Amino acid sequence: MSNRTYGLKSFLFLTVSCVIIMIIIALLACLCAAFLVYLKKGVFIFTWHGDILFSIRSGAGTGAIVGIGIWLLSRMENNKTSGS
Repeated sequence: MSNRTYGLKSFLFLTVSCVIIMIIIALLACLCAAFLVYLKKGVFIFTWHGDILFSIRSGAGTGAIVGIGIWLLSRMENNKTSGS
């Protein structure tokens, strides 16, 4: 197994990619919820401004935490295997 380095470049890539993925997931969840309400009640209540802001806030918060967590776990695993 190769010894990989987990520096600032991988940290930024992981954090940014996790934030983008979480924003997309939150936006799709809002869209699915609006579609389900439309099927049930006949009113499509998807507001672009509110739902996009909600998706950005929730995606940025959860994506940053997930990205940092994955980076820390991979760095700890790298230190554990290279130290032994």
